[in-house]
Amino acid sequence: MKSLDEELKAAAARDILRLHTPGHKGRLSPLDLTELTDGSFPAHFVRDAETRIAEYYGARHARMLCGGSSQGVKSAVYFGGVNGIVDINSHRSVFDGFALAGKRCTPVGCRGDILPVTAADIAAALTPDIGIVLITSPTYYGFVADVDGIAELCRAHGLLFAIDGAHGAHFGASPLLPARFSDRCDICNTSTHKTLSALTQTAVLLDNLGPDDGKRLSDAADVMGTTSPSYLLYASIDGAVRELSGASARYAALFPALAELKTRFPFLKNDDFTRLVLDCAALGADAQKLNAALARRGVYSELADARYIVFIFTAADEPSAAETLAAALDGAIKELL
Repeated sequence: MKSLDEELKAAAARDILRLHTPGHKGRLSPLDLTELTDGSFPAHFVRDAETRIAEYYGARHARMLCGGSSQGVKSAVYFGGVNGIVDINSHRSVFDGFALAGKRCTPVGCRGDILPVTAADIAAALTPDIGIVLITSPTYYGFVADVDGIAELCRAHGLLFAIDGAHGAHFGASPLLPARFSDRCDICNTSTHKTLSALTQTAVLLDNLGPDDGKRLSDAADVMGTTSPSYLLYASIDGAVRELSGASARYAALFPALAELKTRFPFLKNDDFTRLVLDCAALGADAQKLNAALARRGVYSELADARYIVFIFTAADEPSAAETLAAALDGAIKELL
């Protein structure tokens, strides 16, 4: 079966005169196409790609998104249409979703905690009006929640279980990584642009709902998204997920390089070996100043807070990148200390 990228290229090659949107008429990118009125690039190509993605992640349904995981999270909350329990450290899209749905959310956990919420946290906050539990897993710092334990709790109380898995799109691509979680919850979203090779703003909304509820969730994604989705972004999602099937060897090559790096600096022992979290307090360094010193050396992190600096490695990185980071850290630490 052809990839979405191949279908786009075939459609672009047939063009003689583009009298349709987008207005750049292919000058910015010949593959930036819309759904064509002659049916040469019909919607079923998108549906075929989503079927492949659902199969890969072990979910019943998949929906490609051009509005990032924010669109997926808000869609899940809007679909649920009930009060919920959420991680207090959730992304703002979680709280936006409840505001849009006109429902209340009860935050649990400790503000600023780098660990995920637990089943015990959720159980302690349960009230009769709660209908959905939405957790973050993995956290920004590479820690994975007890998905099975929380799923069991939700089943016992008849609750919808959703996961904001924005940073876990790569899970399951290697035995060195945590298992994917999309087959153990009702709804989850994951960002294909954060840890995979897709373009920025791409994500996937996955679910294990029945046909009717699956359609309602897709309708919610329509409400939360654009009516002019980018097929170029869609093609990058399809390509990124396809690449995952052959990414195990690249993760295996990356693992020893990162393991050696972790022996030289105080990185946290988290669940995702590709998510390096430097404990600057253990170095006696100010995280913000150290991050700035790294930037002056051309090394840019994902996040720097009051204590930690987060670095994300992916299958797109060569093992030599670990030594580049080590050299920059050595120089930055000597500069500051």
